Formats: sequence, structure tokens, C-alpha cells
Amino acid sequence: MRPTEVRAVILELGHDARLDFQQKAGRITAELNTCSTKGVLEHLDSAGVIPEEFDHDSTEEKLFAKYCDALLAGSFRELGLKAEAIIERSDAADVRAEGSNYALVGDAKAFRLSRTAKNQKDFKVEALNQWRKGADFAVLVCPIYQYPNTDSQIYQQATKYNVALLSYTHLAFLIRHASTSARELKKLWAQPAKIGVTKDASAYWSAMDAVMLAISGQDAKQWKAALSAAMARLPEQAAEQIRYWEGEKERVRRLSHSAAITRLIEALKIDAKIDVIRRTARRGS
Repeated sequence: MRPTEVRAVILELGHDARLDFQQKAGRITAELNTCSTKGVLEHLDSAGVIPEEFDHDSTEEKLFAKYCDALLAGSFRELGLKAEAIIERSDAADVRAEGSNYALVGDAKAFRLSRTAKNQKDFKVEALNQWRKGADFAVLVCPIYQYPNTDSQIYQQATKYNVALLSYTHLAFLIRHASTSARELKKLWAQPAKIGVTKDASAYWSAMDAVMLAISGQDAKQWKAALSAAMARLPEQAAEQIRYWEGEKERVRRLSHSAAITRLIEALKIDAKIDVIRRTARRGS
């Protein structure tokens, strides 16, 4: 499965009534598990953008989250760790991995490009720390441009609880410069605790990037080029999502008056709200 096929695969699985959610998530994981190193890198280069076409809290959105988990597990394996995505999940980390003498948990985040005002609750750094269940380290990954670039509580939580915040771009960089051993990676996972508790984005990333470059044997110029390439891909990703909404605008314009009213009622969730009110009222009778 190539990155350009992910949306279609998830839509097809989402509408397959013959499979339950765990089976659908298993299919996604199996697809990622067959990827070559080149394939994993292609996925990492475009990772973390939830298609606008997927409804909020829908099966498709949840399957996309499982896709990101499977990608994170695959990335860890490319780096020499034993790793697996956890399909059955209840208050636990989405990915577990082991190095030669340590264990870690991981969480892969994705966001819609239309989503604004993200805060620490969206990243769940503290929750990931609580989900270690005996693991030595915790790693949270999301698109590099989704992290705050100024003071933020997520950096305070990361440095307080020793949760390594990284991006898909960091993982791709490490895989592309694969001289790094799983033992050396331990320095990266352990780095947040050595920074000192801080909200400062610049202080956090300077420390993390320095360790990444040291263990990969690369320099700041190469990392800057990787960041520039990642940001250069963003406009096309944004254009794809904009094309979806432009298409939605045209579909709405072509609706009949009655169909438009029906769609508005559904969008406002009026019937669902009425149902909740009625069920609440029945408790008092």
C-alpha cells in the first residue's frame, strides 16, 4: 500500500460490513508490515494528515489512527527495535517496542489541516507517561509543523515526565542515516529528562536535534535540508484537502431546497439532541 492509496483503502474497509473493527485494523497493520524500507520512508514523508473526507470520530478516522500506529511500529523496526502496534487498546499506549536492554511505548498523532487551536490535551503527553506500564521510555510522534514553536505546556510535560516528542521527519531522517543502533537510540529517548523542565520550544528542539545528529553521524545542514523538504511537501498536502472541500461546496450548491434542509438538520444534529433531551426527561418520570 502506497501513501496515495491509504485513503481509498480505509474508505473501502470502513464500509465493509463483513469485518469488525479489529479485523479492519488488522488489515491496515498487515499492509504496513509488508512495506520495504523505501515504502516506510514514503509513508513517513506524508504522515499525520487526517483526510478531511473522514467524518469526526468515524470508523475511517479511527482506522487512520491505527494506520499511524502501524507506521510508527514499522519505523521502530526499521531502526532495529522489536515493535508492534496494539490493536486492542484500553487506556494503554498504541505501540510497544524493545531495544537490546530497554522497553518503550509510543503514540502516533495525526491532525486535520483544518484543525486549529491545538493544546496539550490533543497531544496527551501526561497520559502517555501513565501508559508506560513498566516501559523505560515513552515516545510521541506527530508532524513537525503541528508542534508549537513557542512556549508550551507540552514541552514542560515532556521534560518533566521524560517523554520524547519527535516528528515523522525525525524518524525518516534516522532511518535514512541508518548507522544508528538501537542501543544508541536510547540516548535520544532519555534526552528529555536531561534538558530540565522547560516550556521553551527552542530549548527542547535544540537539545533533541543535537542528540539525533550525534547518534546518526550527520550535521545540522543535512537536518535543515530534511526539514525544508518536509515543509515543501505541505502545500500539496494542503491543496489535496482544499480540493475535497471545494468539491463539497459544489455538491452543496447542486442540492435541491429540500435536500439542503435535510442536510442542514443532519449537520446540526438536531434529531440526536432531541433524542438526548427525551431520554434525560424519561429519567425523571
